[in-house]
Amino acid sequence: MYILAVFSYTVVITAVSAISADDMRIHLNSTISSDYYTYVRPVTDQSDIVRVTADLYLVGINSFDNAEQMLTTTAYLEVKWTDEIIARDWANAGISTMYVPQNNIWVPDLALHNGFETLSGLGSNFLYLKVEQAGNVTWRPFQVFESACEVHVTFFPFDKTTCDLNFVIWSNTKTAVTIEKGSVGLNTEFYETNSEWDLLSTTARSYTTSKSTGVTFSVEIKRKPLHYLLNILLPVIMLGILNVFVFILPASSGEKTGYSVTAFLSFAVFLTIISTELPRNSTDISTFSAYLFIMTLVSTIMVVFTLIQLRISIRDDSRPVSRYWNAVTRCVKRVQCAICIGSGHVTTNKKSTDDEITWDDVTHAIDFVGFWSFLLFMILFTAIILIVSTVGASQS
Repeated sequence: MYILAVFSYTVVITAVSAISADDMRIHLNSTISSDYYTYVRPVTDQSDIVRVTADLYLVGINSFDNAEQMLTTTAYLEVKWTDEIIARDWANAGISTMYVPQNNIWVPDLALHNGFETLSGLGSNFLYLKVEQAGNVTWRPFQVFESACEVHVTFFPFDKTTCDLNFVIWSNTKTAVTIEKGSVGLNTEFYETNSEWDLLSTTARSYTTSKSTGVTFSVEIKRKPLHYLLNILLPVIMLGILNVFVFILPASSGEKTGYSVTAFLSFAVFLTIISTELPRNSTDISTFSAYLFIMTLVSTIMVVFTLIQLRISIRDDSRPVSRYWNAVTRCVKRVQCAICIGSGHVTTNKKSTDDEITWDDVTHAIDFVGFWSFLLFMILFTAIILIVSTVGASQS
């Protein structure tokens, strides 16, 4: 589809009346003769500057590699300049336009400066350049660009980022060849939407360094979070809720330790999955990664609580309950009584909380405190992370 969109734009048919194939062959041989050198700048006075303009037509965003921080786009450039040598040697005034292979005439040494792997030239010899009688040359190299793009994952998966495609005149200095943004800039007429990223805005600007010139085309993109919400975030939240229910299981069931360790390992698996989706650097820390790490830490604490509770549950009732556990258990019983009376589940003729405390009462108190403490913490922490991520992403 990309190729068809491009060719529908770039293929131009020029009607030439009374010009035969032999006339065109003679014209081409005379205009681009053996005296024409592709490595000599196309100006009659070599002290003059060749002025080049470039516009980018974005066809699609193919992919974005979060771990490698690489943006892959399909696009083509429209590069224009004036070839004074061809204009001077134009042989047949009856011909207004001709098309020549890319390697047969001079083209600017234009390259993607922030390419991800190697620096390479644009286009190929199968591409034809449009050349007009006045020497105006139009070059449209179609290519899949792989550019380095730093992504800030603080608010992942609600993040957005701006990626640049920096095209620069590589070998020639700015005293020989200059390039600047054309009249179009960055065009999205043929852009195909991406399933993972939304295109927010585009900009184009020219820049100059101490030795060369270039053009930067910028695209601002925003991640679509639905995939990560359904496949990672919601399962993690549900897993956190299930983790809290370890305190519902009675200590005598023998399943508490296995349940809590399984939940811990599940969090560790999700943490590993997320680490493969994020860049391999330590510049930014994702709030989502921090959330998973904290939830894994909480799961570790729950495992410790469960082991302590099981240790307490097997103590003989002949062993007196320590002053600390006695105070904690009586406090929990008072809270439970107050809740029951307030809800109308019991009458005011409540049992006395001054009865003797057993180790079984202590384990029930640990279950009560652990369940409500960890449940409230998980709800509040999850809400804070979601608010910080969504609000922070909208303001960044």
